[in-house]
Amino acid sequence: ATSLPIYNDRPYAGWLYAGFAVQYTYKRPNKTGNDEPVRLDTLQLDLGLIGPAAGGEPVQNNFHTLIGVARANGWANQLHNEPTVGLTFERRWRTGRSVFIEDPKLEFDFIPRIGAALGNVATYASVGGTARIGKELRDDFGPSRARPALPGSEAFIGDGSFGWYLFAGIDVQAVARNIFLDGNTDGNSLRVGHRPFVGEAQIGLALIYGGVRFTYTQVVRTPEFFQQDRFTQFGSVNVTFRY
Repeated sequence: ATSLPIYNDRPYAGWLYAGFAVQYTYKRPNKTGNDEPVRLDTLQLDLGLIGPAAGGEPVQNNFHTLIGVARANGWANQLHNEPTVGLTFERRWRTGRSVFIEDPKLEFDFIPRIGAALGNVATYASVGGTARIGKELRDDFGPSRARPALPGSEAFIGDGSFGWYLFAGIDVQAVARNIFLDGNTDGNSLRVGHRPFVGEAQIGLALIYGGVRFTYTQVVRTPEFFQQDRFTQFGSVNVTFRY
């Protein structure tokens, strides 16, 4: 890779942060008289640092060396050091849960969601939803999602039985700021022009057993900046432990 500045692509950047989340689950009695989780609210605070102090260069290049891939030579042009703070909120509902087959049990539901983020890393609003089909859907509120989407439902219930589901979802984001495209807040860095609206589609599989949830998600995202002329496609693997 070239060591010269690249003006038509997102700038190099490393981000080191810690996230602190509070989740509230709203429940109501179902037909059997048991409490059914029907809404999940998530409020998350992210505190961190962008720039050389975040360690993006040694992490990437040491991993490239480990797997035998050429080093990235453009880190001299990365975003400079800047403390980051971000607050995100998301609300999810579980709607339309129904049983297709009683034995073996096969269920279906739909989970709409809305959210917003505010901070010097990202400021945007989001709306979307996920359809699921599988077994023991009440164990969670859908899969965790890859950033820069809003926080996923990292929490899940799990009663020790085996649960699984296939899922497909879409999201639309109205973006006011993305530091990885717009550059440092003081304006003294490389940047590209972010697109005001970004769409995303996800499909995947979740497996839940005991205190462990495994999720694989395939994501297709529309171009995020004007110099980008193609969709982005990537996969995400998430393993969550309950204790």
